[in-house]
Amino acid sequence: MSRPTVAEIDLTNLRSNFRAVHKRSGHGNVMGMVKANAYGHGIVECSQTLVAEGVSMLGVAFADEAIPVRIDSTKDSPLHTAPIFVTTPPFPHEADEYCRLNLAFSAASLETVRAFSAAAERHGITLSAHLYVDTGMRRDGIEPQEALAFMQSCEHLPNIRLDGICTHFATADESPSSQKTSFAHQQLQRFHDTLHTLNNAGFTFAHVHAANSAALGNLPQARFTLVRAGFSLYGYNPSNDLSEPFANLHPVMTLRTSIVALRRVPAGTSVSYGRRYITSRETTIATLPIGYADGFPRGLTNKAFCLIRGRRFPIVGTICMDECMVDVSDESFSVGEDVILLGEQGNSRIFANELAAALGTIPYEVLAGISARVRREYINNT
Repeated sequence: MSRPTVAEIDLTNLRSNFRAVHKRSGHGNVMGMVKANAYGHGIVECSQTLVAEGVSMLGVAFADEAIPVRIDSTKDSPLHTAPIFVTTPPFPHEADEYCRLNLAFSAASLETVRAFSAAAERHGITLSAHLYVDTGMRRDGIEPQEALAFMQSCEHLPNIRLDGICTHFATADESPSSQKTSFAHQQLQRFHDTLHTLNNAGFTFAHVHAANSAALGNLPQARFTLVRAGFSLYGYNPSNDLSEPFANLHPVMTLRTSIVALRRVPAGTSVSYGRRYITSRETTIATLPIGYADGFPRGLTNKAFCLIRGRRFPIVGTICMDECMVDVSDESFSVGEDVILLGEQGNSRIFANELAAALGTIPYEVLAGISARVRREYINNT
């Protein structure tokens, strides 16, 4: 029998969230970000769902992430030909891999574009490239003032189609009234200026994109011809400071397990490594088969809760690699009882935002951190 710890992925909610993003975009052109194993939700299954919903292209961070999407699809599968854009600029030596997988790439190095052009010519294909402009993130891309010369150097290279241009915001998730958000507006203006310069020189782009999920809520003028939706697809607003938050998102992942042991212990009993929890009275301690190797972080020790029969109970003692413990007080639970660590049960809920706040991090990290050891089960109520 399989371990009861499982991440349930509700593809019906994914479809609903995509439709909300599709509507918010204003033009319906959405790049669905499926990097990091679709933020922990399963890249193949989520890609299949998004392509069926009409996503314009899929987004990954590295070429390797696209392999299961291409390899797990037959030649007549939509995934075999679905446009996939790799956000992180590649190395020149990756050119053959991009050709083999037919991936669009981020153009930020003339050396790389030349290498990709030569490889594409050898393979007899044409690769799509998106000019990546660094407007202030200081992570990837070329300087705005270098964009025109870059395009002029690339325009006659064979088998490369520079049909996209993009940038990425550093502070799009900040409150619209904050000084940090004004920096996003500065980035947006730099991007506008760069695009204007290139257009005046005769360069046009089918895919113009800057808005991630946060910018969809705070910077409507950044939607251009394509939006990059990530966290919103999986059921969460990317920030509490959006001027236009999504009101109809539904979390896609539920993390559940079952009680594997119960023991009645007296007051003064220590629980788990380091004796970081001492019972204040006689109580019942339940053991759950999930730990930090599953992506339920040790940093949640004595901070997290779980749901049993729709009620909240504290996770107590140091979270172990494979197990953790719960103080269920005087409740009469049974081995095999269903336990929710992330999701809803009855009228109660624990979402990634709550766990992130307890950890001092962001909910992205919580979801993406659920490890491959946790079995994914897909719910598809079409």
